[in-house]
Amino acid sequence: MNATNENTDDTQNEGRQPQKITRVLSLKALCESTYDYFSTAKQKIQIYTRNLDPRVLNSRELEQSLSRFIRSSRFVKVEILITEERNLQGIDHRLVSLAQKYTSFVSIKVIPKDYHENHFAFYLIDGRTLIYRNVADRYESEIHQLPSSHLKQKTKYFDEVWEKSSPAIHLRALHL
Repeated sequence: MNATNENTDDTQNEGRQPQKITRVLSLKALCESTYDYFSTAKQKIQIYTRNLDPRVLNSRELEQSLSRFIRSSRFVKVEILITEERNLQGIDHRLVSLAQKYTSFVSIKVIPKDYHENHFAFYLIDGRTLIYRNVADRYESEIHQLPSSHLKQKTKYFDEVWEKSSPAIHLRALHL
């Protein structure tokens, strides 16, 4: 895997141990890390993305991992925030299929226009792990784990945007 580990001092870490940041430098390493961390999820996966990151989130292995996660408990949640749902209409994406199949567990919402200027992407796993890309279209990433002020900041941000977002009604399954 093309990733490096670094211990980085976090000035907002209030005197606790330095946080560990893993840098991910390639698409392959990002896909592997995403799969690995999603596979360890116990309660909630939150995804903030412009277009569902098809090269990262549309693999059969990831779909199977998420399907196992969803079936593991009736209390699990997958929350997905996207910028534009119309760009995804008619595209066969595995996360959309999971959202259509497991409507009680997987929700997709559209980010309000006020937040469209943010060009980052991130995945939160159980509020304990953050896979963060400063530029959504690039695959260089950082993986933060507790304790991390950046992880806490993005968790708070995701929850704020989630509350203001509207359901992605154009991605729902049509029942005829």
